Amino acid sequence: MTAPTLLAVADAQAAAERAATLLADAVARATAGGGRAALALSGGTTPVAAYELLGPRVDAPERVDVFLADERCVPYESPDSNARLVDEALGRDRGYALHRLTGVGTPADQATAYAHDLQGRPLDAVLLGLGEDGHTASLFPRHPGLEAGGTTVAVLDSPKPPPERVSLTLPALAEARELVLLVTGAGKADALARTLGEPGIHAPASLLPRDRLTVIADEAALGPARAAGLVPA
Repeated sequence: MTAPTLLAVADAQAAAERAATLLADAVARATAGGGRAALALSGGTTPVAAYELLGPRVDAPERVDVFLADERCVPYESPDSNARLVDEALGRDRGYALHRLTGVGTPADQATAYAHDLQGRPLDAVLLGLGEDGHTASLFPRHPGLEAGGTTVAVLDSPKPPPERVSLTLPALAEARELVLLVTGAGKADALARTLGEPGIHAPASLLPRDRLTVIADEAALGPARAAGLVPA
């Protein structure tokens, strides 16, 4: 079984630094010679520090399209909005091209519109988080959404509130040039061990292509994985 690249770091701040560096490098490669970069970023509290570090590091943010790995079907002004979180952390005034849900129609309507927005845009890098239950983006363990094809899937019954969401699918994530999974804290340790173990629907991130997956994890998150022999002691 191919193992992902593991970057073990001391703490959450070091993890944020490594994640920001990987994303900045991906942007630099994509924009070299005047091209555009496309990133897909996740919400949640863990990656905020990485986005705050990334924001000022990009030389030409106006040539960076920022998509959302997943989004809750809530207004931009809501504290649950991933678009708002990413926008504020990167710096609204820096010129990043943030692609949001339309907010129009059902979650299925919004998923279809977002898939159209992404059409033909290969993702240079995706930053994903990991929930304590093992979910990544809005793809939950043993959830029917894991079987979705295409680019996006509407989630109507998320095990975590709010229930209505739009997520990139496993096939869409798998097509990204680089995948980064950022995991910090003891609360994520068991989920990380499951993710690094045998691939399966119990751990959605385990189903991503491991040859392009980089896992950044702090020592607090690595305990059970080390004990199980999944990472070097």
